[in-house]
Amino acid sequence: MSDWRTRKWIPLLRAVVIALGYFVLAKGALTLAALHPSASPVWPPSGLALASLLLWGNGLWPAIAVGAFLADATTFGSLLTSALIACGSTLEALITVSLLKRWTATTNPFETPLQVVLFAALALAPGTMLSATVGVSSLVLAGFAESTNFISMWFSWWLGDVGGQLLVTPVIVLWFRSGFRKVGRTELRRGAVLLAATVIVGLVAFSPLLIQQVSIRRPLAFLTVAPLLWSALRHNQRDTATVALVLCAFAIWGTLFEQGQLPGPKLDEPFLWVLAFVISATVPSMVLSADVAMRRISEEHKKLLIAELDHRVKNLLACVAAVAQRSRETSKSADEFLHVLNIRINSLAKTHALLSLSRWQSIHLDELVRSELAFCANDSVVIEGPPVDLAAEAVQPVAMVLHELATNAAKYGALSNSHGRVLVRWRRQSNGGNLVLEWLESGGPQVASPAGTGYGTGVIQDIIPYELGGIADFVLAADGACCRLEIPGKWLSN
Repeated sequence: MSDWRTRKWIPLLRAVVIALGYFVLAKGALTLAALHPSASPVWPPSGLALASLLLWGNGLWPAIAVGAFLADATTFGSLLTSALIACGSTLEALITVSLLKRWTATTNPFETPLQVVLFAALALAPGTMLSATVGVSSLVLAGFAESTNFISMWFSWWLGDVGGQLLVTPVIVLWFRSGFRKVGRTELRRGAVLLAATVIVGLVAFSPLLIQQVSIRRPLAFLTVAPLLWSALRHNQRDTATVALVLCAFAIWGTLFEQGQLPGPKLDEPFLWVLAFVISATVPSMVLSADVAMRRISEEHKKLLIAELDHRVKNLLACVAAVAQRSRETSKSADEFLHVLNIRINSLAKTHALLSLSRWQSIHLDELVRSELAFCANDSVVIEGPPVDLAAEAVQPVAMVLHELATNAAKYGALSNSHGRVLVRWRRQSNGGNLVLEWLESGGPQVASPAGTGYGTGVIQDIIPYELGGIADFVLAADGACCRLEIPGKWLSN
């Protein structure tokens, strides 16, 4: 029952809400139409349509078509012209969202400054131009509009759609993607201060309640730049888009007051001018906000890289200190100590270089084995096993074991004469996927068991169990060493 509801009712309910929202916004916007009942200079439904397709996919186009058809059919014209206008509005959203997804490869076209510029360009054309052309042409051809008003109607229709996409779409998309989450008191307080400042600027710049003379009030519109810059520099893209929409609402309110003072065919002009101004201020602010957001993310990544580097350097230095201490304890002279310490530090450095080349991701086990056995790479060594990647955290312990095995074999075991052989092989177990790595020597000189455990033997026997939680079985046979390592599958990347 739960799955059925999820698959059937939620998408249907979403479509109904979008169709109803489109209808309500359209009916409200059409009350502002002056040149023609079907051509409004303010058209927020275009922003709702584009945001819906960006958030939930192109499958919602029927909801947009239904909302657009009902809004126009209940306002002016015939069923045919209403259907054509609805087709134009639906194609506008489909074309714009398709181009956005194709050229930005994301459903959030506001992540980078370049994507914001691309979004603004696509809001200008071709979808909005197609909608204006289809809508005005259908009305003119059907005799519901004068051909002499074609250009004025087309420009008003087009700019209304552009404004709807540029002002409404970012608010819906950004709020749905980041706004409905828990916010702290500090963020709420900062947001409230920004909103209050925006309302004050909107009242001063556009409200006829404070200043009724248009000639005095219009120059004050430049004050809107202040909250837009504030939100772009000190807040985020969501807040910047919200500030722009609030300012636009105040601008429309102020322009409605001016309409009563202007003659018939010029009633659209105040809306067009104020909308063009708000758009011209909003787009650069959104670009700036995206750039600031990218810089913040970049700074966080620097901080994270420095912390990770500090952690790795500390681990490496601790490892070098431990190697130096144990090498000194098992060395018989200062010269021997310097010699073995130099060899072991070179091995650590070589492994570190491999990790750096892989950007501290996984390392191919075959590559690691061949790196540690490079000094004796000849027919005496056979390496075989399936492709296996070791996680970065497991590389250093395994490399240290291989280094000690190879060094001991070259000094005392199978690699110390021309008859000895070394077989290094590995496989994955079926139960849990643990890695089994075997080091098998044969044909070497007879080796006597040491009186005690040296540094190398200690590393071979202890580091895998201690560092990785695995198993290490080491046997010093008469003709060479035999070692079996079992590494848990969690340290493997594939």
